[in-house]
Amino acid sequence: MSSVPKPQLFIPANSPLSHQELTDGGFWTPSVSMVRFAPYPPQGYYQTLVGKSFWSLGRDQSCAITFDDATLSRQHALIFSTPLQEYYFTDLGSLNGSFINEQRVLHPTCLQHGDQLKLGRLSMEFQFSSALEPFRPKTTQKIVLMIQPSATQGKLWQELLIYQGITVIWEKLDSSDDLSACLDSYALNESRLPDLLLIEAETLEPNPYEFCRWCQEAYPSLKIVLTCRGRTEVLPSELKWAKAQGATDLLPAFREDNMLTRVVDMVAHVNVVLKLLDSQELQQATVATDFFSLLKDLKN
Repeated sequence: MSSVPKPQLFIPANSPLSHQELTDGGFWTPSVSMVRFAPYPPQGYYQTLVGKSFWSLGRDQSCAITFDDATLSRQHALIFSTPLQEYYFTDLGSLNGSFINEQRVLHPTCLQHGDQLKLGRLSMEFQFSSALEPFRPKTTQKIVLMIQPSATQGKLWQELLIYQGITVIWEKLDSSDDLSACLDSYALNESRLPDLLLIEAETLEPNPYEFCRWCQEAYPSLKIVLTCRGRTEVLPSELKWAKAQGATDLLPAFREDNMLTRVVDMVAHVNVVLKLLDSQELQQATVATDFFSLLKDLKN
């Protein structure tokens, strides 16, 4: 059976926008452990186009893909799909215009794999993942698909898991429907599903356990760890209920008030995930020394 191409936008790592601006715009950057599998994927920022039929791009917060950049108009451009699974790009009357392969876009244009898009000073590439060399990690390499809207929480999880040899794919999705579509796309197009989902529960509102029940039925071997941003503890009754609904575990978020004094809690949370992945656990002394600069930067 032929696989369905998974469309995505790619922004090179040398983009003029900062990491924070790109992650706030909904793009994820592959972890260091993924980059080891050269030549795929190249270093940069990705956003998979799943779960919708159109994506607006611009400065306005109502856009599906938002960039805080003065060279973009509030509603700058639009990508939309057709029932034939074609993807079109059009300019929305922006001040600085939109370009495909250095040609100004004057009408809706069908996108092809590798097309170079330019909006203001921002350059990106349209890709079909099935046209790329497939990502095939080592058999023993564990993969975590992470949904963390907080840059601080996500960066901590990413760095601590990568340090223990875990591949972290940081997707930026807004709902349980988007996540379900993403998993279905992985099942169709990738060489394997992730081993574990690490999801901030607020992205699955209003009922995160509806997704857990669906996932348990659709992908019963997939482990799900939910995090609760803003919570400092999880009650035993809450954990029992979460497990009954299909979640593997329920964790409070990392404390952000004074991270330098919260190393013990951080190590405990990370080790829950590592244990589920049958991976070597993280040591408290390692976090206190090797990650001191990271913790200090995030604290500030």
